Amino acid sequence: MSELKAVLERLRSFEPAPLVPAAVRDAALDERIARLAASPELKATLHLWNDSLERCHALAQEIHTPTGSYLHGVMHRREPDYGNAKYWFQRVGRHPVFERLDPSWDPFHMVDQCEKAARDPKLELSLRPLQAREIALLADHCSA
Repeated sequence: MSELKAVLERLRSFEPAPLVPAAVRDAALDERIARLAASPELKATLHLWNDSLERCHALAQEIHTPTGSYLHGVMHRREPDYGNAKYWFQRVGRHPVFERLDPSWDPFHMVDQCEKAARDPKLELSLRPLQAREIALLADHCSA
């Protein structure tokens, strides 16, 4: 099995993460991701999936594409820095991942929902699978 496939298998085994992570999920996995021979977009997405916001951010800052802005937006949403997340989502335009999530996907609504979820544990739990799907779809998009 390739190293990328092994990393993806490990990430897919995780339960959906909190909207705002407390720490990197798996430090050893984070090091494996950093060593991968993969695009910066894919590595940033994998770090994001592993709740490694700092490493995701460092890579996303250097990706000047709609996907880089998308990663930047999700990373800031998870910090949480909702205003900064919306700034980055304004730079995305219509991303192909949006259509795969839902044809009417609105990243600004998701930011608003995540902000509400900070005060509503039931909403937070209900949004976790959606966020997990979003990040997995970003990984698929970046590895295509």
